[in-house]
Amino acid sequence: PSGLRARLEGAMSRRRLRGWNPPLENVNALVASGGPKLLARARELVVTNGYAANACEAFAANLVGDGIKPSSLIDDAEQRDRVQRLWLAWTDEADADGLTDFYGLQAMVAREMFVAGECFVRMRPR
Repeated sequence: PSGLRARLEGAMSRRRLRGWNPPLENVNALVASGGPKLLARARELVVTNGYAANACEAFAANLVGDGIKPSSLIDDAEQRDRVQRLWLAWTDEADADGLTDFYGLQAMVAREMFVAGECFVRMRPR
């Protein structure tokens, strides 16, 4: 039965699989023990390695594109224009540090997702 042999071949210790000893811990235990070091290495790699930096930028560009650009469905043209102007004014001031705009923040989140796998965003009124 070649089908049975193929299913069990992954558990064998023949020559080509002899050096493969994956950990038996669950993913949460692995991240808890090695996560900080892995994150530090990923951050350093994006800074020092051109291939990693390009991959990070390509990921962000493809994920974000032009960014979230909502348009109002308000029937009244004057009110719709007012809402649009308010939105555009806010996008310029969305960054509390004043370093970028709302679209730059979206790209920043995408880059952090690439490197760290997650990103926490807090929006607070000012």
